[in-house]
Amino acid sequence: MTWHVNTQVWEAYAAGGLDPATAASVDAHVVSCPTCREAARGHVEPVTLEVVWTTVSDRIGRPVLPLWLRPLRGLGVPDDDLVVLSTASLLLPWAMAVGSALACAMLAGLMPTYQETTFLLLAPLIPVLAVVAAYDSTDPFREVSVPTPYSKMRLALLRTVAALVVAVPAAMAIGLLIPGLEPLAFRWLLPALGLTLAALLLLTWLTAEVAGGAVCVAWLVAVATVGRTYEVDVLATAAAQAGFAVAAAVLAAVFLIRTSTLRLLGGDL
Repeated sequence: MTWHVNTQVWEAYAAGGLDPATAASVDAHVVSCPTCREAARGHVEPVTLEVVWTTVSDRIGRPVLPLWLRPLRGLGVPDDDLVVLSTASLLLPWAMAVGSALACAMLAGLMPTYQETTFLLLAPLIPVLAVVAAYDSTDPFREVSVPTPYSKMRLALLRTVAALVVAVPAAMAIGLLIPGLEPLAFRWLLPALGLTLAALLLLTWLTAEVAGGAVCVAWLVAVATVGRTYEVDVLATAAAQAGFAVAAAVLAAVFLIRTSTLRLLGGDL
């Protein structure tokens, strides 16, 4: 170094009295000069350094969130989770949830003879479509989860909950508002839970389109098969609901194992 910051310049710098060009020159010089970095400690109060560092750390570490997520921060949701939600495009899954709910309501209303069948056929698929759309709007779950050190299980649950927060009320409104469907208003929840878990599990192997299509086709075939032998509303009986609960528990256990122990594309899930 051919020059160093003298005492007068340090005093003016600490007092904020330097013009912008000179202050920038001092900043650039201190970066490459160990002697001046050490000298700076004697001219800037430690309290000032602490305040500056805390301000910089807070601004960098505390992300700027979309308006719709900021109330969640006040409820105690960690910033890490809020950042994950802010990076996911939720407009598509929410639009899918509302659109499929409206389609289900219209079909159930237009076909009163098959109202219950239509509702039990379509309502459980509304959350599935919303969840699949939450991943399709970015990447399949396996590709999203591999490069990030964030908990893969937590990532999956956050995206899923964000999609279901609109899908479940939309589907539930159909059963509560359309006359004649009140007895079935909550009977679709366990089938929907099982189908959603099945879709999440398939997303660890397949793309969103294939996983969603496979689940939807499997459910339609299952309902059609049941309809040939029994009335479709047998799916709403206590025995059937218990079966759906057991299936959901098994799928949840498999999904937990899949996301916590297996490796995909070189990354731990």
